[in-house]
Amino acid sequence: MCEVCKLLDMDRELVAFLVAHGALPAIKEQDERITEIEEKLARRLVSLQVGLESMFIQRLRELGYIPLSILEQETFIADILDPIFADMEEEIAEAAVESAVVARQLTFEEILEQGLELVFTEFSERVLEELRERVYVFSEDTFRRIKGDFRASLIRGYEEGKGIDDIAVDLRADFKDLRDHRLQTIARTEVQGAQNIGIFQTMQDYNVRYKQWLTVRDSRVRGRNPKDRADHYSLHGQVVRMDERFSNGLMHPLDRSGPIEEWINCRCRCRPYIPTKGEQIVRTPYYP
Repeated sequence: MCEVCKLLDMDRELVAFLVAHGALPAIKEQDERITEIEEKLARRLVSLQVGLESMFIQRLRELGYIPLSILEQETFIADILDPIFADMEEEIAEAAVESAVVARQLTFEEILEQGLELVFTEFSERVLEELRERVYVFSEDTFRRIKGDFRASLIRGYEEGKGIDDIAVDLRADFKDLRDHRLQTIARTEVQGAQNIGIFQTMQDYNVRYKQWLTVRDSRVRGRNPKDRADHYSLHGQVVRMDERFSNGLMHPLDRSGPIEEWINCRCRCRPYIPTKGEQIVRTPYYP
């Protein structure tokens, strides 16, 4: 059996469980196809930044001093980072579109399994272009913050009276954080965000009335640790109307209209919820 068929069978088993028992089984991991897209994007982003650290430090040494004016700092950093970040934005946009397309297929399967008879249609080019543009805006904001952090390292080094070699040590730490953490976070957030946008758009296209929040139900779900600023653990299984926000204020997981702690690095997703025969949803939020 092909891998796609196996994964679709897994989706059908999940939906069959929901229909038969009216409850959610523990979901231990993300859908494998979305995970593959995320991991591929993370590897690509890391590969694009190879050599960037050495280039940045070499250019600083060639300059021979720490840029002092805001304009000079921003220009210096942008000249080095912007070409690479532009390539990264292209990679992110392509991965986002791929994730949304996969999500549409999965959501359509879930709708069929819950008893509706529909004809599958692809996203229109207009929808895909809107998704790309949205991702570009998010990416530009993310990379603007990263450039701000590099600028902060230059300013801090100057204020502390450090020489270029000492500042280079700080910059190497910034690049290590970019490599080891931030690019992975970007890949996860953008791919998962596009997945949920694809799910939400698909549910709208097929006039689904209710949506349901799902977590991956592991120890990393925010809300299990008292120190977490967001609680997604208690959201697992919550059902609301399509035009209604979940109890944390988001229209769907990774909806960036909410506070950053609610969506950054989130692994949740939503799914269509179609009440079974005889099931009445009197008020929402509703837990099956």
